[in-house]
Amino acid sequence: MSEVNNSNSTASRRFAIGVSDFSTSEPLLNAEQIVACGMDFIEPGLAKMAAMSEADFDAAVQRIQAAGIRVKSANWFLPPDLKVTGPDVDLAKSKQFLEHALARAVKLGARAVVFGSPGSRSLPEGFSEAEGRRQMIEFCRLCSDVIRDHGWDLKIAVEHVNHTETNFINTFGQALSVVSEVDRPEIGLAADFYHFAMEDESTEIMLDAGDLICAVQLANPEGRCFPKAGASIPGLNAFFQHLVEIGYSGGVSVEATVDNLEQDCKASVELIATLPM
Repeated sequence: MSEVNNSNSTASRRFAIGVSDFSTSEPLLNAEQIVACGMDFIEPGLAKMAAMSEADFDAAVQRIQAAGIRVKSANWFLPPDLKVTGPDVDLAKSKQFLEHALARAVKLGARAVVFGSPGSRSLPEGFSEAEGRRQMIEFCRLCSDVIRDHGWDLKIAVEHVNHTETNFINTFGQALSVVSEVDRPEIGLAADFYHFAMEDESTEIMLDAGDLICAVQLANPEGRCFPKAGASIPGLNAFFQHLVEIGYSGGVSVEATVDNLEQDCKASVELIATLPM
């Protein structure tokens, strides 16, 4: 297996840059086009992959591996009907999903799974936040147990998701508090520039998290689009500087609405190449 020849490889920049599953990006389907535009990896949606037939998934794996395309991480962790909080939590059902889905993430080469999943973790109206936190910690430890049982080199990256999408764990500080209480090496944090901006939260708190950060995502908060060269994006330089300061060495994926996939990918690669890092 040989990796795709990418003239904009990470040899010439500090971080590997990829595309997350979001809107119409469909990175698993569009992988070849994405890396041909200068991106280094793809971040496909895990719940989507888990729903694929065995034959379709195996065919996708063979295609991606034959092309030498890297899958550093996955997002879109849980289907909305698999509840992490509230009265409908079913840990046996959750474990069954985790066994199946995380095995597929590992088979594709992912090292982290971003745990946003607002439909799964949002608290039902009137539900106790303290109980929701207990359930979230219990679920994270279940994820850890499944990963340990299989000996997978994989981490779950708990994501802070802004208040317009969920009513639970909206800030990075809240996510850091939960992950610290979980206290398992298999459970880390995702740092998402878009959600920082939506919550008006300083990215400086990333320095407190250090190596707990195991996945990074971004979008231009103005329209949640691909960040492009020439755009004024307040705080983006500081965001990347904090990643440098904590010694982050993982990937950075763009999780944004697609206008024109080829043009968007090329524009984001161009922008990130100009950042002072």
